[in-house]
Amino acid sequence: MKKYFGIALAALMAIGIVQCKEETEDPTFAEIKFASDKSAFETDANSVFAFEVRLNQSTDLTVTVQYETEGITADAGDDFESVSGTLTFSAGQTSKMIEVPIVVDDFLEADEQFKVKLSNPVNGFLKDNVQEAIGTIRNDDDQIQINTEGYTTPDNYPGMALVWSDEFEDPQINLSNWTYDLGDNGWGNNELQNYTNSEINSYIQDGLLVIQANQIAQGQYTSARLKSIGLQEFQYGRIDVRAILPVDEGLWPAIWMLGADFPTAGWPACGEIDIMELVGSNPSRIHGTVHWGDNVSQHTFNGQGVSISFPETFADEFHVFSIEWEPNSIKWYLDDVLYHTINESTVGTQNYPFNDEFFFIMNVAVGGNWPGSPTDETTFPEFMAVDYVRVFQ
Repeated sequence: MKKYFGIALAALMAIGIVQCKEETEDPTFAEIKFASDKSAFETDANSVFAFEVRLNQSTDLTVTVQYETEGITADAGDDFESVSGTLTFSAGQTSKMIEVPIVVDDFLEADEQFKVKLSNPVNGFLKDNVQEAIGTIRNDDDQIQINTEGYTTPDNYPGMALVWSDEFEDPQINLSNWTYDLGDNGWGNNELQNYTNSEINSYIQDGLLVIQANQIAQGQYTSARLKSIGLQEFQYGRIDVRAILPVDEGLWPAIWMLGADFPTAGWPACGEIDIMELVGSNPSRIHGTVHWGDNVSQHTFNGQGVSISFPETFADEFHVFSIEWEPNSIKWYLDDVLYHTINESTVGTQNYPFNDEFFFIMNVAVGGNWPGSPTDETTFPEFMAVDYVRVFQ
């Protein structure tokens, strides 16, 4: 008896399922769907993205469906305005529009996306209970958005004179101060970028030097590495560099120095002074380091990191990275706070190369042994902006 009851119950359940399916496909019910996604440049002419929602057939019923926006890589408030509500199709209507305001600015950004989602239909249905449209905000601007707030240092110190500076006030990079390293040879670290002297990768914007890393294809990047070798070389002094940094995975911004005898002595015998380095996977921490060694096999380094308070990062605002460089000693400062010191005894029995002239290097590396490779979360273009480089003696 139990066996037959079970068979009968299964048959009734199957009939119910068929009846529900037939009701969903009742010709008086309409499928609700988006006509298409939307992709457009971020311009005044495209300040509103309009998404058409259609019924696949006319109906005598009033059909409603709720909608709302959601960010993907675009941020509500910064890139688009959040909207939500209910669309109502009166009897006989088959098309309605959802309008999403776009925040138009002049700043260079990666292309960004958001979605519009439909839910809770009445007298209609969504295929597979899901219906979304993607809005792609394409960017054709050429200005990086840079927050110029942050720490700053004076243009003079008691007992010291400003002997050289670049304030980056000229419309173009001053080639009396800077030249370039070029190429894509990995730079001893298996880096992925190709360094260029193109204005796409280094330029002056509003009194700032911008070094910009771009992705040109999957796994292919360009950037810039400026140096002052043979142009501006110094021995000792207080050095201040005010900058804002890129902090995403796979990035390695650096402000550093090499001994002026690098072309003949080679590295590390010439000595290396890293005023500031940051690994993008640790966006709240920088490092100050020196490298030395009579040859590559004897390469040695000594360094110390310093962090700012989480969740702040070095991309939020400007900071000043400084060294006080004297005979037989160097001190590192972040925003005038001492965090590391070395002296002649640090190098032990090897040659101490830090009493000679040095030149500057500023670059943004992409990928390599230390920072690792960029991820899907790394949003190009990425940039380091430098407000000034100053040398006091």
